[in-house]
Amino acid sequence: MIRSRLGEQGAGDMEQVGPGGPAHVGPFEVVGVLGQGGMGRVLLAAGPDGRLVAVKQVLAHFADDEGFRARFRREVTASRKVSGAYTAAVIDADPDAPTPWLASVFVAGPSLGAVVKAVGVLPEDVVRRLAAGLTSALAEIHRAGLVHRDLKPDNVLLAEDGVRVIDLGIARATEGEPEGDTGLTRTGFVVGSPAYMSPEQAEGHPLTPASDVFSLGSVLVMALTGRSPFAGTSTLKTLYDVAHGEPDLSAVPAGLRDLVARCLAKDPAARPTPAELHELIGPVTPAGRQWPSAVYGMLTEQRARIDGLLDGRQAAGRHEPEQGPQPTPGPTHVRQPVPAPVAAPALRVPPPAVPPEGTRSRRRRVAALVAAGVLLVAGTGTALYVRDRMNAPIGYTAVPGCKAAGRELPLELVPSTSDSWSTTVDGAKSSCNGGADTAVSPKALVRWDLSLGGSADVNAVAQKRRFQSEGVGQREAPRLGFGTEAYWGAATADWTCVLAVREGNLSVWVGLRAKPYTKGACETKAKDVARAALKASTRR
Repeated sequence: MIRSRLGEQGAGDMEQVGPGGPAHVGPFEVVGVLGQGGMGRVLLAAGPDGRLVAVKQVLAHFADDEGFRARFRREVTASRKVSGAYTAAVIDADPDAPTPWLASVFVAGPSLGAVVKAVGVLPEDVVRRLAAGLTSALAEIHRAGLVHRDLKPDNVLLAEDGVRVIDLGIARATEGEPEGDTGLTRTGFVVGSPAYMSPEQAEGHPLTPASDVFSLGSVLVMALTGRSPFAGTSTLKTLYDVAHGEPDLSAVPAGLRDLVARCLAKDPAARPTPAELHELIGPVTPAGRQWPSAVYGMLTEQRARIDGLLDGRQAAGRHEPEQGPQPTPGPTHVRQPVPAPVAAPALRVPPPAVPPEGTRSRRRRVAALVAAGVLLVAGTGTALYVRDRMNAPIGYTAVPGCKAAGRELPLELVPSTSDSWSTTVDGAKSSCNGGADTAVSPKALVRWDLSLGGSADVNAVAQKRRFQSEGVGQREAPRLGFGTEAYWGAATADWTCVLAVREGNLSVWVGLRAKPYTKGACETKAKDVARAALKASTRR
């Protein structure tokens, strides 16, 4: 199975540390949370000298595993060998702490995945520059005796001065390992991201630096086309395609097609080395601005969120003496949840009628963050962006399969041969038919389209563009009572009524046939189905 990962420092979302979260990790003061995953989380922190760092912490049950600690210790040692010109250099680490941690330089810049999701595919000359930077990064990593093992768009940051490769958390030293030790994979887990693995990684074989070159080819395809060349309809299908399938490179510009094809050779020995890649790429024209202007806009937004977190931290320090004893009974070591400010009613945490002094102080801290437009975390752990006293759209994380949807929707959804469900690097899609004759002539069709891969705002913007492009010339559907925007599609020979609704980063399309619905009843039914389809999806 695929093991989930630590969160990455390149994540677009930044949030406050929740109740009970650490105030310090080693010598670093925690500012916020950059990302979370199945193996731990990444914190934004500040050193004694004021420098920002990304601190990775592993979960407690991994910390209790001495084998895991030994591997973590070796990886800390190996990661220190990588300098940092093209990576995030390690500053400090304590693999023997009760909760092991590793601190590296915080790199400001959106991930490649977030950029492609927000602004679309990159021009050929920009991808050539990207390829040159990534090749230099791999040369540096391999020179240190490492194989990255998880090169993917979310681990590639477009910093102001060039590319950075982050997250060496599952990197393995290629020299000096105990005989028979295959690292994290020896536990029976395949570690990495399926759509960007090499064939030998997908099949659990020992890895060499050539594995990273294959992943580089997949990353370049994604930058040029918007998707991995091996994004199958399921994890197993993706792994099979990586190992045995031939990628479709027809959408890759001719100037880079040969380079990409050579990187994606199934035989590791047939792939070019980083030195050979530099020759294939050729000279890159020097430039003061490395990336399209939209990337620098995203970088500016990211810095604003960091400033908001820092301002909130400083405000907290100034107000701390006012707090006094906590009025809520309970153990003194338990931090109480922060009540929602009036400016963010969607957090659904009702404020007390007369808040005590300590609560008022904390509310002032939250208000400072609201004014800065940063991500807030309610006591329940629910995260929402708040900007200019308005809440951004709800963020969805998953769409239902047809069987699950059938239990929630006011339709007879019978999975058929034409039903489909797929996930990609940047989202998910699901399509379910309904009715007695399903595959031949379904009475209903419900389709979900979910955007993922960036911050809450980036995902919503990407879905908005897609939704509005599909709705050009269609009749607006106002006052539904749910959704961010909606339109009625034109009736056809196949469908009596069609309703499309977008809410944040999720769109739902509902089509109903003439029988058993008249036009008026059809639209009423379509609204009920669309509302239920949104409800059946998983929210952040």
